[in-house]
Amino acid sequence: MLLHEVITTEKVPFTYRVAGIGSRFLAWWCDLMILFGLLLVGNLFVSPLELGRTGVGMAVALLWQFALLWGYFVFFEWLWQGQTPGKRLLGIRVIDWGGTGVSFFQAAVRNILRAADGLPLPFFLYGLGFVVAACNREQRRLGDLAAGTLVVHVERKAQPIQALPEGRSEADRARQALLRQRLGQLDHAQKQTLLDLCLRRDQLRLAERTRLFRALAEYFQGRLDLAPAEYQSDEKFVLQLAAALTERGP
Repeated sequence: MLLHEVITTEKVPFTYRVAGIGSRFLAWWCDLMILFGLLLVGNLFVSPLELGRTGVGMAVALLWQFALLWGYFVFFEWLWQGQTPGKRLLGIRVIDWGGTGVSFFQAAVRNILRAADGLPLPFFLYGLGFVVAACNREQRRLGDLAAGTLVVHVERKAQPIQALPEGRSEADRARQALLRQRLGQLDHAQKQTLLDLCLRRDQLRLAERTRLFRALAEYFQGRLDLAPAEYQSDEKFVLQLAAALTERGP
């Protein structure tokens, strides 16, 4: 089992279990089946257009194919925290080399380079990409090397982030709304770091866990002008922020 260790700026180590070629291949195969299904569905809808006016249906079909082949992996990995439906099914995800979530730029770079990873075969069969992944320790293909990303297993034993309870008073609902509003000031990387820490908190030693949550609580007090006075600990304060971040507003 290959582990990738990330040392945070607070000198706290996080370890990730690197996904092997086998699990990545199975995830890719699942995504490929979904892609073929979506292509077939699209062709069924454009057939009437082709019958109505020659050339229109073909143009729509080509646009649909282009959007799926180049957009499917990019948008799912960006919006689903590094996971496509196939990766979610296999319990793996794409992360930044530093342990945070991937940005849209990283998702785009690693997936645009699928064309190079497929050489000399069709781009979806991964000829060169398989060779490159097999020859480096973290089994990263060309797209991963260029984007600075890594595919890892999702920690299934991580404690879930509990949703905020339903507000029992107007003050509770107002505070929840305030938390969601203030958290909207954070960028994608900051939000992902907050969620990753809360999900992986049980992997930290007690002293490191206490120190890291204290530092994060102090940061958010200053960054978002929030005070954790009503919470019993820094960790509970940060967990409430993460819960507010994942909760949908009314």
